[in-house]
Amino acid sequence: MTEQEIREVFREMREEPVPADSLARVRWGVEQRRRRAFSWKIAVALAMAGCIVAGFLVIRPAKAPVRTVEPVPLEIAQVQPPEEIPVRSVPRARRVRPRPQQVKTVPVLIRIETPDPDVVILLVN
Repeated sequence: MTEQEIREVFREMREEPVPADSLARVRWGVEQRRRRAFSWKIAVALAMAGCIVAGFLVIRPAKAPVRTVEPVPLEIAQVQPPEEIPVRSVPRARRVRPRPQQVKTVPVLIRIETPDPDVVILLVN
């Protein structure tokens, strides 16, 4: 078949009405497949979880026997107090407070003109 013949067949099929029962059968078949696939997904998930738990139980490290150590009595040693070490005091540095510098202030004048020619705003420092 050529492409032209295939197009003609599709045009003829487009004009034929679809039987009502075929759509219902397709929907029913899709629903059955979804149910089967859903049950398989649950079964696989449960099997994987079981394998992981079994792996952790089989591979867990064996408990080592607990060794008991008998306490050794401590000998009391005579400790001499350390000699007194002279402590040298370091003179503290004097705080020097900076003197405020004399800053010459320049008067600031701001002139704001408004749309009204009679109103002018002057801001003076």
